[in-house]
Amino acid sequence: MLVMSYTLYFIGHSFTSELPWQRCDPEWANGTNCTVRSKNSTFADGVSSSQVFWERKVLDISPGIDQLNGIKWDLALCLAISWIIVILCLLKDVILISLLIAGITQEGAWDGIKFFIVPQWDKLLEIKVWQAAAGQMFFSLSVAMGGLIMFSSYNDFRHNIFQDAMIVSVLDTITSIISGLVIFSVLGAMAHDLDVNVADVVKSGPGLAFVTYPEALTRLPFPQVWSVLFFFMLFTLGLDSEFALMENVLTSLSDEIPFLRKHKLKFCIITGFVCFLLGLPCVTRGGQYVFDVVDNYGGSLPLVFIAVSECVALMWIYGFDRFAFDINFMLGKQLGIYWKITWKYTSPIILSLIFVYSLINFEPLKYGEYDYPDWADAAGICLTLIIVLQVPIWAIYAIYKQNKGQNLKERLELSCIDSDNWGPKDKVLRNEWRTKYANCLSFRGHDSSPHKEPAVLMKCQTIDKTTISADNPAFIPDIP
Repeated sequence: MLVMSYTLYFIGHSFTSELPWQRCDPEWANGTNCTVRSKNSTFADGVSSSQVFWERKVLDISPGIDQLNGIKWDLALCLAISWIIVILCLLKDVILISLLIAGITQEGAWDGIKFFIVPQWDKLLEIKVWQAAAGQMFFSLSVAMGGLIMFSSYNDFRHNIFQDAMIVSVLDTITSIISGLVIFSVLGAMAHDLDVNVADVVKSGPGLAFVTYPEALTRLPFPQVWSVLFFFMLFTLGLDSEFALMENVLTSLSDEIPFLRKHKLKFCIITGFVCFLLGLPCVTRGGQYVFDVVDNYGGSLPLVFIAVSECVALMWIYGFDRFAFDINFMLGKQLGIYWKITWKYTSPIILSLIFVYSLINFEPLKYGEYDYPDWADAAGICLTLIIVLQVPIWAIYAIYKQNKGQNLKERLELSCIDSDNWGPKDKVLRNEWRTKYANCLSFRGHDSSPHKEPAVLMKCQTIDKTTISADNPAFIPDIP
């Protein structure tokens, strides 16, 4: 942490036309043999200006450890700022709670809170509401973006991912509720001051965070403090999300192309630079229009389609029973009927309805009273297609590469079963996994139909994570 405080100190002194350690300033160089090093100087030519700056200006170092000579307040300030940054990054919820307390103490705050928590039952019948909820859930939990899968890939095989999923989901829900209370309590106070309805001051999208809420913050005591806290919180939240998205790209490509893992630093820098270039159109004077096109056409709709595809592939093609046995092998947990109904039926059905509804009720983009030109909507549709078509394109490729199949039907069947390298990466776990489930389910498409009889499946559902041995002959492998 002390190094971080030194870093902040040097950053602060770097905003000058000439760096202070480039010269022997009398302020700190008096009484020293200070030398500004050049190409022709040697290490014997006195003490370098940077060394003098470090010891006399930055540290103001005392003669010895027995003479502390008081606190150097500029370094103490840098140390305090370093700890404040760390604490605020780790305790974003503390900022939320502070903003909530400040918000609910304002007159009219309860009107905003009621607007947030009291449902409008007629609106729940509109699929648009569910479409917005799905989009929020996808972005909030990084569903269908690959981030969760990427992070979980770093876990130990036996790690309790079920517990992690529950904790993340519950905490995300609680944080979202607190965030809503924070926003609408302040908007309620703003609506009260303006003598209008809360609905009249609410804006969606970036307008809420960068137009409406900043205006509402001006009505709080010490608005500068709350403004700094609010926008710092938004920055750290965005930073967290960007870390996940960036690491998702780096990890995915590195797994597919091992060469990149050997040059991760260069790969990371190049990827970041490319992303920076891709973001430049969004910071032009017409950048908000570009952002809206990318956000609307490259956001929620493609994610819904990917989520539906994942549900179908995992629950219907790979099969819920296989997936349930995999979880049982990893965690020793049996999945109940609730998970089967939600994963296999309700989730894909509801998401499919949202996707179809979005296609049927397509509306061209508008920004306020501005109507986007047709070519902008066409570009957005192309962006959607680029994302969505990845699923059928790679599915067709998976079928095409099954050269053992004699016709399209056989190739389709071969592409829907797991490959020879499917299973735990660790060889011991891999052998145990195949041994335990050889008589339970067909993993490679070679098992006979009796293996799928209900009696056998029920017997397999009672197994635990113990190692297979000769004392347990019922589960001796029968893999061809």
